[in-house]
Amino acid sequence: MKLKHTPGPWFARPAIRSGEFNVTAQSGGFAPLAKVKGDKRSTSADALHNARLMAAAPDLLAALLAMLEHCPDLEKTGEIVDAVKLARAAIERAA
Repeated sequence: MKLKHTPGPWFARPAIRSGEFNVTAQSGGFAPLAKVKGDKRSTSADALHNARLMAAAPDLLAALLAMLEHCPDLEKTGEIVDAVKLARAAIERAA
C-alpha cells in the first residue's frame, strides 16, 4: 500500500498564540500541517492533547501496518478478530 501523507515524524509545537498548537512534520520545517486550538468547551490542555494525538498519527499507522504484516494469522484467532477489523478500518481511513 502506497501511503500519500506527509512522512513522519510529526510534532506538536506551541503556536505563537497562547493555548494554540501546530502539528508540524520534520520534513516540512515549521510549516504547520494542522493548527489546533481549544473552543468554548475545551482548554489549552485539551488542545495540546489533540495536537499530540494528531502528531502520533504516522507512528500509529506504521504500527498497525507492521502488526498486520508480521502477524498475518491474527484474523484466525477468535478474540482478536474485532481488533484486526478496527485496525484495518483505521488504516483504510488513513490511506
